[in-house]
Amino acid sequence: MYLTQMGEIPLLTRAQEIYLARQIETTRSQFRAKLLECEYVCLNAYKVLSRVHRGELPFDRTVQVSVTDRLEKEQILGRLPHNLQTLEVLIGQNKADYRIALSKRARTTERRKAWARLGRRRKRCVRLIEELGLRTQRIETMIPTLNGFIRRLRELKIKIDAHKRTKQPASNRQNLVDEYRAILKACQETPRSLKRRMKEINEIFARYQRAKRGLSEGNLRLVVSIAKKYRNRGLSFLDLIQEGNAGLMRAVDKFEYRRGFKFCTYATWWIRQAITRAVADQSRTIRIPVHMVETMSRVRNVARQLLQEYGREPTIEEIAARAGTPVDETRRVTAMSRYPISLDRPVGNSEDSHFGDLLPDTGAENPAVGAAQEMLRNRISKVLKSLSYREREIIKLRYGLGDGYSYTLEEVGHIFKVTRERIRQIEAKAVRKLQAPARSEELSG
Repeated sequence: MYLTQMGEIPLLTRAQEIYLARQIETTRSQFRAKLLECEYVCLNAYKVLSRVHRGELPFDRTVQVSVTDRLEKEQILGRLPHNLQTLEVLIGQNKADYRIALSKRARTTERRKAWARLGRRRKRCVRLIEELGLRTQRIETMIPTLNGFIRRLRELKIKIDAHKRTKQPASNRQNLVDEYRAILKACQETPRSLKRRMKEINEIFARYQRAKRGLSEGNLRLVVSIAKKYRNRGLSFLDLIQEGNAGLMRAVDKFEYRRGFKFCTYATWWIRQAITRAVADQSRTIRIPVHMVETMSRVRNVARQLLQEYGREPTIEEIAARAGTPVDETRRVTAMSRYPISLDRPVGNSEDSHFGDLLPDTGAENPAVGAAQEMLRNRISKVLKSLSYREREIIKLRYGLGDGYSYTLEEVGHIFKVTRERIRQIEAKAVRKLQAPARSEELSG
């Protein structure tokens, strides 16, 4: 079903690729700017970048490095402390101007000037943050939070108005009013401006997602063509396609059309990396390192070619010579290539027998040895019955024939309440009786 629907999606031309890539870049810049102009998002971005500066967050997973946008790692690290210091000052000034903008004591002209200063500083904050290349994933997750603020403000407004209509005391709705004001203060917006901002952000973000989806859907066939090369390696074909699609989406986020190469050329490496890592991590019970997967694939392909050429299983030396790898490494890779087999795997078409039932149990006693031991036990018991009670019990205790523990002369003497010398004499007499030809032949036969 999936492959059928995918085949109906037309391939993209070079012009369409560039158009969609430009759409992605434009809409991403627009919604990032609109988001970062919101004080709540700006403050969170500042906190994230501060943690990067202190070494609490990994640089490469938090900041996007781009040569074409002049956002190389050394440049970002050089700007980071200065931009953060400036941001801290601007955020503090924004808080002061927001208080003035909402103050009923301030004149109208002062409030308007405060809003204007807020707007200019926010644009400057956006430029400072964009110079540090904060990843889009770090801020786009705040869109649901801001949409939640809008819904909560609407709910609080309805409840506050209901309290006013019923003419309840102001103290009864004070908690609702405080929460309402706290949300607006966190965003440094009025209810109308926050609603207008989120409407614009949601519209731009929807165009951004459509452009990404268009670029990725036009290259789904590329994922299938690459996934076919990794079949029969422990993952189903659909799982390989799914992992390849994840790599394709990653390529859409990272693609820079200004470098001049086609998107399919760039995406191939991301798709292959995603599939290779999935095969290494998920296909085996015992995980194989990622860097060994390509070596194993090469050795396996060489072994298959030599089998077809020679008509027999190639030796390790022949595989190593053709693959260009050392013999020891080839032997190790060949051993790692074997898949473990479940002991519960059914044998044949029947579900009654399992593979584990056919394996010998090395911990179990050998039946032949067990039978021999039982026969010897019976013969010893028969021979000992020819001795007197005291002789028989002393022999059993001294040689551990009862509980497996060999008692000393002293211990046996305590049991029979005689001296150890007397026990030794009785034992010697009993041994001489057992060495008699009639009894010894019974034991040896």
